Amino acid sequence: MLVTVEGIVVGKRDIGENNCFLDILTDKYGVIEATAHGVKKVNSRNAPSVGLFSYSKFCFNKTNLHYSINSAEPICSFFGLSSDLKKFSLAVYLADIIKYTSTAEQSGEDILRFFAITLYRLERENSDCEIIKGAFEFRVASMLGFLPDLRACRECGRYLNGQMYFSLEKNNLICGECVEETEEDEELKPLLPDLLHTMRFVLYSSLKKLYGFTLKGETRAEFSVFAEEYLLTQLGRGFKTLDYYKNLR
Repeated sequence: MLVTVEGIVVGKRDIGENNCFLDILTDKYGVIEATAHGVKKVNSRNAPSVGLFSYSKFCFNKTNLHYSINSAEPICSFFGLSSDLKKFSLAVYLADIIKYTSTAEQSGEDILRFFAITLYRLERENSDCEIIKGAFEFRVASMLGFLPDLRACRECGRYLNGQMYFSLEKNNLICGECVEETEEDEELKPLLPDLLHTMRFVLYSSLKKLYGFTLKGETRAEFSVFAEEYLLTQLGRGFKTLDYYKNLR
């Protein structure tokens, strides 16, 4: 059976001299593994469409849950990432998050669109890797079902009320006036006003506007650390590709 999808190559492993396995984030089937025959040959017509981070339209031969590429047409290559080791290593880490969390045979349209926007912003000349990393980590956590409640204090319902705190146990907010009502062992993180504003923007804005902000100084550093810790805590694991990116940084 032939099926046609759009997708981004998020992983690639060679098989012999001319073939490879591809991990592809698709709009219809989530992340799938597909066999690409002959794509390493010089005259391969599919070669431009199957590079790492290539965004392409794929036609697969599908047998049960096995996919092999029949044909592919490039939509966007994001080739510029390969010229910057820091950006490329960040993209590899973000792709690892997708591969670990995506479920095969379930729609991946939202995460595909999100990842395409992320790669587009990352590829730009003056992109801020730390902001892109933090925004992706925090937003993708919510898309995976780990949605924190940042709307208001969980006790009094106020949007802002003095010093605001984030409960690392309950993933919600509590204000300075209500903090005494929490349990003694509940771990609370005080939030700078600019940090809370940034967290709300990343969580609730549209994908088109998601990367439309800048941060400097303490808020930038705090957001980067918080977003990473929040995602990894929810997933219960780390990533070697993240360690490599941080060593470069």
